[in-house]
Parts: sequence; C-alpha cells; structure tokens
Amino acid sequence: MIRIFIFLALVLGLGFMFSWVADRPGDVVLDWQGTQYETSLMVALTILVAIIAAILLAWSIIRSIVTSPAIMSRFFKNRRRERGYQALSKGLIAASSGDSEHARRLTDESAKLLSDEPLVALLDAQTSLLEGDRENARKQYTKMLENDSTKLLALRGLYVEAEREGAGEAARHYANEAVKMESTLPWAGNAVLGFQTVDGEWEQALRTLEANRSAGLIDKDVAKKQRAVLLTAQAFAEEPTDPTRAAKLAQQAHGLDGALVPAAIIGSRAYTRLGDIRKANKLIEAVWKKNPHPELADAYIHVRSGDSVSDRLKRANHLSGLKSGNAEGNMAVALAAIDAQDWVRSREAMQPVLINSLSERACLIMADIEEGEHGDKGRMRDWLARAVRAPRDPAWTADGFVSEKWLPISPVSGEIGAFQWRLPVEQLGAPAEAIDIDELTKPLVIEPEEIKQPDDVSDKVEAAEKPDVEDAELVEASNGTDKEAKAESDTENDGVEDVEPLESQTAFPLKRRPDDPGVRKEGDDEKAFKFF
Repeated sequence: MIRIFIFLALVLGLGFMFSWVADRPGDVVLDWQGTQYETSLMVALTILVAIIAAILLAWSIIRSIVTSPAIMSRFFKNRRRERGYQALSKGLIAASSGDSEHARRLTDESAKLLSDEPLVALLDAQTSLLEGDRENARKQYTKMLENDSTKLLALRGLYVEAEREGAGEAARHYANEAVKMESTLPWAGNAVLGFQTVDGEWEQALRTLEANRSAGLIDKDVAKKQRAVLLTAQAFAEEPTDPTRAAKLAQQAHGLDGALVPAAIIGSRAYTRLGDIRKANKLIEAVWKKNPHPELADAYIHVRSGDSVSDRLKRANHLSGLKSGNAEGNMAVALAAIDAQDWVRSREAMQPVLINSLSERACLIMADIEEGEHGDKGRMRDWLARAVRAPRDPAWTADGFVSEKWLPISPVSGEIGAFQWRLPVEQLGAPAEAIDIDELTKPLVIEPEEIKQPDDVSDKVEAAEKPDVEDAELVEASNGTDKEAKAESDTENDGVEDVEPLESQTAFPLKRRPDDPGVRKEGDDEKAFKFF
C-alpha cells in the first residue's frame, strides 16, 4: 500500500513538473566539440527522463541475469522447505492420532527435507514412543536440549519419561531445571512442590508454594489452604523435638484454616507438653465448634494425663455442650461414661445417636455398654452383628484411599490437602437396619419363668407309651430277649454303676427296635407307598 502511494506521488510530481515547464517555454543549447545542439526545454527534459528510465531498465535486466542462479536456488530451497513443513505438520497429526506407521514415514521425509529443524526431533520422539522405542525417544529429547527454543519441551518430555519409569531423582532434576529456566511453568512448579512434600522438605515446600502463588500458578484461596496443610505437617515433624515451634506452626495453620482438625490436634499436643492447658483447650474448642471430630474429642478429654474418669466425663459433657445435638459429642460422652461406669449416662448419650445416626462405631459402643454393665454376651453379640451390617463411619479419605490417620498429601495423586473426613467411596449408602431402640437400650432384667411342657407333646408321649394290641406278642418276645440279655450283662458287669435304660431316657418310646422289621400283616401291601 505504501509503494502505491509513493508511485502515485512520483507520477503526480512528474506531471506537475512537465506542466510547469510547458507554461514557461525556453530553449536548451548544447555546444559539444564545435557542434551546437539546440532544442526546446520540454524536449530536453523528455530525453533526460527517457535516458534515466533506460538506464534503470538496463540495470534491472543485468541484475536479474546476474542473480538468477541465487534466485533459482532460493526458489527450490523454499519449495523444499515448504514440502518439509507440510510433511512435519502431517506427521505431528499422525503421531497425535496414533498412526505410528504413517508418522514414521512422514518423520523420515521431513528429516530429509528439514535437516536443521528442531521440531523434527520432537516428531521422531513422539513416533518412537508410539512404536515403543523409549530409548530413541530419550535420545531425541536429549538432542533437543541443545536448542534453546526447544529446551523446555525436551525437559518436559524427559520428565514424563522419568516419571513413567519411576526414576524420581531424574524427574526431580528435570523439573528443577525447568523451574530455573521458566518459573511460571505449571507442571514444573507443581512437580517440584510435590517432590518436596513427599520428601518432607516442608520449609522448601512452603517457599515453592509461595513462588507458585506469586507466579499465578495457584489460586489464592487454594494456596492459603495448602499453606495451612504444609504448616500442620511441619508442626507434626517438629513436635517431638521442638514443641514450642510446633505450637507456633499449628497456630499459624489454624489462622489460615479454622476448621483444620489436624492443626488443632498437634497444637493441643504441643501446648500440653509445654504445660499450657488453657491454650490447648481453647484451640480444640475453636475447631470443635466448626468441625466436630472424634480425634478432637479424644485429645480434649485426655488433655491432662492425671485426670480421674469423673473429671474426663465432665470435660466430655462440656465439649458436647459447645455443639449440642452432634453425634460425635454424644459418642464422646458415652465413651467417657463407660470409663466412669456411669451406664445410665452412657445410654442417655447414645439414644439420640441410635435414632438419628446409627453407624458401625455406635453399635460397637453399645456392645461395650451391654458387656460392661450386665456382662450380657447375647446383647453384646447382637450389637456386634449389627455393627457388621451398619453404615460405615467417616474416615480420612483421599482419591478413594482410606487412611487410619491424616496425611498432608494423597498417596495416589500427590495432591496437597486431599484428605477429607468423609464416608469412604466403597460405602454403598444402604439404609440402616431398623431397630427397636427402647428394647435394646433399656437395662436388662431377668425374670424366672416356669417351664411348662406343651399339651401336644404330652399327648404324643401318652400315645406312644401305649403299645398296639396287634403287636403284643412281638413286644413280649422282645422283652423276653431283653431280659436274658440284661441278665448276661449284669453278670459280666458286676460292680459297675447302673445306667438308666434307653427307653426311660427317650421322650418318645419306640414300638419296636430300630433293626426289627416287624411282622407283615394282611393289607399292608395295599397301604404301602408305591412310586409307580
């Protein structure tokens, strides 16, 4: 566009010049070697312009002839380069779509046409990964490290391969190198933070987290929660050797996340070791109001090791009153009452839990109550059986992994602060079994009852004791044989204590011996059961 304006301006300028000369006529005389040339001013200017144009045209022709080999070479080179980039583009598409055979063919073609293009090494590495040749892929990524424009890309590829092979040290090295080159890379910053948390390098992890937040890699609220988790983890690590620092770290974590249960637990433990029971209680009470938790209740009740069971029950009642109607508070009171053998209070505390929040843990507590108060093994087993079928209690869960204790990072994904107190994933959410609370929670009373024999059984016994008239002869013969056998047995077993005969022990006496087929009577064939 600018050239067009320049051309138009030049034409207008020439036209204006010729118009100006035409309005002011004159002659031009040239005396050269005794010859005088005379012409008008307009003709002289026209000849001058024509000579200049001819010179420019001749120079352009000569220049084109001289530079034509270079122009032709540049033309073919650009054409070759264009074909190479087309092959490279199609190869990257084929590699991304998983067509390894087509990608390899295009890789070889682009390598011939673009020998100095670093992206060809990337295409070769991706194709090698599709073919399963990881050794060649690593060689291509290493080759890309020599070019500054592809170094970060190479570090990313080498990091992924190291992670896939489980080479943690190599993966951490590549991530650190990437962070040094570009601190705003999300994958590198998160990877370095993950390695530091896994190794327990909490100070370095906190610095890396702050750097990631400053670089905009992590949202402000997310960074705040993750910082609270890292401070809590550091407090757990510092508490055995430096409870003062652990208490300070726990207090900072509590300030960032007021509902973080582990921060309150480790802070309470550190304050208890320092002898500051008031701060320990205050920290637990603050978190309990926002997030009641059984571990908080246990830490609060046993904050002083020398307290009596009655004192612990009072503490449990006080903690439960801070958030009344909560199942965790009621169960904490019930457990403290069991230790104090206050069975009435334990049953009162468990009754709303059994009505509204029946769970495995609640059934186990009821089993302890039944066994401790009455020694009732039957009711205890009944509650244990209900515990097997009852809904599970919440647990520390992250990415489907259930842990017995809180952990700062998920062992599955490596995410910081992934563990939450909730129902496990495998809990199907089946409705709890309906139970009669009044029947199972009332104290056990055993009343003796007279055992009576049913009338129908007495009738059967009387009927069985009367032998049939038709079998009288058979019974007499059997009795005679029994008497002879008994006499022989008494002779052989003199001095042995008499044993009551089997007939007298049997509730329903037999008409004949089990091995005696009896005497067939007329008409029995007609009454006999027939299969056909």
